[in-house]
Amino acid sequence: MSSAALSDEAFERRKRAAQPRQASEADRERVIDCLSAAFATDPVMSWIGRRDAKRDVGRRAMFTFLVGKIGLPGQQLWTADDYSAAALWVPPERADLKLPWWEELMLFPTIVSFTSLSGLGRVDAFRKAADKHHPKTKPHFYLMTIGVDPRFQGQGLGSALLDANLAMIDAKGLPTYLESSNEKNVPLYKRHGYEVINKFRPTPDAPTLWGMWREARKR
Repeated sequence: MSSAALSDEAFERRKRAAQPRQASEADRERVIDCLSAAFATDPVMSWIGRRDAKRDVGRRAMFTFLVGKIGLPGQQLWTADDYSAAALWVPPERADLKLPWWEELMLFPTIVSFTSLSGLGRVDAFRKAADKHHPKTKPHFYLMTIGVDPRFQGQGLGSALLDANLAMIDAKGLPTYLESSNEKNVPLYKRHGYEVINKFRPTPDAPTLWGMWREARKR
């Protein structure tokens, strides 16, 4: 394939990412595929997840939970039309992500699938650290996850999708918060108006996370 043809395809993909649509039940599996693939080598996801041959299956199980229990019900799960990029936001009215005890119990097999029994302590440490550093004084949208299919990373799709989502949130006059689990993404978020407000590790041997805040902007 010529570089010109590839450039044209990349341009079309960016256009689709810049005009995301709200994902529906019909999109569930394709969005899960995208996010699971996007985080295959993520430092924090790799640290939390299991380290054996079942790691890919376990990671997909976790994204199946996130999409099915948080993304779709919260109506803030967005996807490019070709499933090359997707983002899951938590709106202010759903800010309390704590689950009833019976749902926590039902979630346990998924967590074990993701981490194995030996990784339960890592999950607990991550959840406690993230909750401790998450701002709680002002209503905001929380970017739980955003990912690009590895085949198309480096083509500006994540940036296009993020900007489209932020435009909608800016129209509501609300700030946003995220945790970057990869240092290389911090400059990208800064270009979109985010500032680092905290930097933490769930445990001394864990990768660093960057808590980043963005005030609403007028457009």
